[in-house]
Amino acid sequence: MVFGSSVFRRTTTPSTSAAPFALPDLWPQQRDHARAQVGVLVYQGVTTAEIDEPARTLADGLDADVVHIAVAAEPVVDVEPVRTVQVTVTTSDPRALRNDVLVIPGGLGWERLVDDLGLMAWVTHASKAAHGVLAISTGSLILASAGRLAGHAATGHWLARDALSALGAQVHTGRTAQSEDHRTVTAAGALSAIEAAVDLAERVRWGPA
Repeated sequence: MVFGSSVFRRTTTPSTSAAPFALPDLWPQQRDHARAQVGVLVYQGVTTAEIDEPARTLADGLDADVVHIAVAAEPVVDVEPVRTVQVTVTTSDPRALRNDVLVIPGGLGWERLVDDLGLMAWVTHASKAAHGVLAISTGSLILASAGRLAGHAATGHWLARDALSALGAQVHTGRTAQSEDHRTVTAAGALSAIEAAVDLAERVRWGPA
């Protein structure tokens, strides 16, 4: 994976004033769907290897449906290997905020995402609304750019750790790291994300120990 240097030097968080959606007043206390939901943020250049097994592990642990969430409805493409991912709902759809767990994978397209103020506002709200959040590899930078890792333990792709620190995260060099309330887990890569997904599914299903 090749990283651009410009966003790795980012030290400020985008404004969240341009959110193109309304956050449900009583979420997550009030739901209108029976099955649990694992929401996966997808985008052009997303690494699909960081979607499949972690999302499947969460879905199995929670008996949940997996939905792919994107800004626009058109399919998104992973470039290595070339693979198309179908979008289930867009970020403007209220269903995109009804996640028991929100998954934010990494990928070559992450740099464009963090400059999208509306999307960063959505990530902020969606990560607060979910019972659990799993950010993988450079997905940790997306979550951090939305202001959600400031002051929290976090990890990610090894080349992204300086940028995570600049965004206020307490960077750990291990395979996984979690916030103090155990709701937010970051993973260095796909394999560690699968391990983290097992534990996160248990916490979301049964609540904190």
